[in-house]
Amino acid sequence: MFKWKIRKVIDKNYWKEMTDFVMKNLKKEYKKICNKTFNIWKWNPLGYNMQFALLFITPYIISEKKIKPIHIKEMMEKSLDSVSWFFKLFNLNSKRDQKIFTSIIRMYNKRYTKDREKKYPKSFKIDYEWIPYEGACYYRITRCPICEYAKQLWAIEVMPYLCWLDDLMIKYQHWVLHRKWTISNWDKVCDYYITWDKE
Repeated sequence: MFKWKIRKVIDKNYWKEMTDFVMKNLKKEYKKICNKTFNIWKWNPLGYNMQFALLFITPYIISEKKIKPIHIKEMMEKSLDSVSWFFKLFNLNSKRDQKIFTSIIRMYNKRYTKDREKKYPKSFKIDYEWIPYEGACYYRITRCPICEYAKQLWAIEVMPYLCWLDDLMIKYQHWVLHRKWTISNWDKVCDYYITWDKE
């Protein structure tokens, strides 16, 4: 779905041989990387986040880090922009869409029981407060398997650019993200303190 965006960025910034080599090996290497990642359980609602992140770590690995992290960010931005219409379907200034969003976080916490945590100890872990005050939402990711796997792949330097996508995606949905910490910057948590953009 996003391979043409990836190709376009490599074409623009590097030589043809690099583009051909990365694109030739992209699908095979991506599957290999995905198959070796942590088991975070099949129906994990945050699993798509991991799949999306690993797609852009893959060209970085294939190129032996010759592709600069800033160009990985460009690939992600163009790819996400191509599906921005989906995120823009939600306007989180509305009470209805706020409920949809919070229900997704609630669903994750409901499904990630203590038994499931024992079975999938590497999965995302979240703690949250629904409304620290009226008109805001706050939760924290306290364990991120994407960061942990990126360390194993020796690609942790790409992670701050991946985390930056949260700001972009949230902006599409009429939110504002106020963030102090990210695990990719060696903090203990990723904090999501969100206000709606009409506040």
